[in-house]
Amino acid sequence: MKRLAIIASLAFLMTTAPTMAVERSGNDLLVDCTNLIKTESMDSVSKDQVLGMGYCIGIIDGLVTFNYVYESVLQAEGNSDLLQLCLPQRISTRKLATVIVNYISDNPDQSHNSGQALAAQALVASYPCGGED
Repeated sequence: MKRLAIIASLAFLMTTAPTMAVERSGNDLLVDCTNLIKTESMDSVSKDQVLGMGYCIGIIDGLVTFNYVYESVLQAEGNSDLLQLCLPQRISTRKLATVIVNYISDNPDQSHNSGQALAAQALVASYPCGGED
């Protein structure tokens, strides 16, 4: 029953998120995450930059949280080998933002695509699971 509740919640979030979220490209996310990485002090940051950095943090938090829930469901079902993203136990948001910035910078032909999708691809490419052991 708990698994059904988790899946129902995720399905609800996935169907409502597009109506609540603004689709931003990889180019947008590149700027937002770069600002997050480089900002040492909030004193000289514009309101738009703060919102963009919050967007970058939100994308990262959403991906990490979703992966944690997905991992829990797969483990409960005995399907851990299907997991594609295996993050280190302790990793900073700034480090994950750096991974995303590097991925988008290294794939400029993809930068017009969805920032959310590119962020997910960046994390999977940098932290794949070793399910083929």
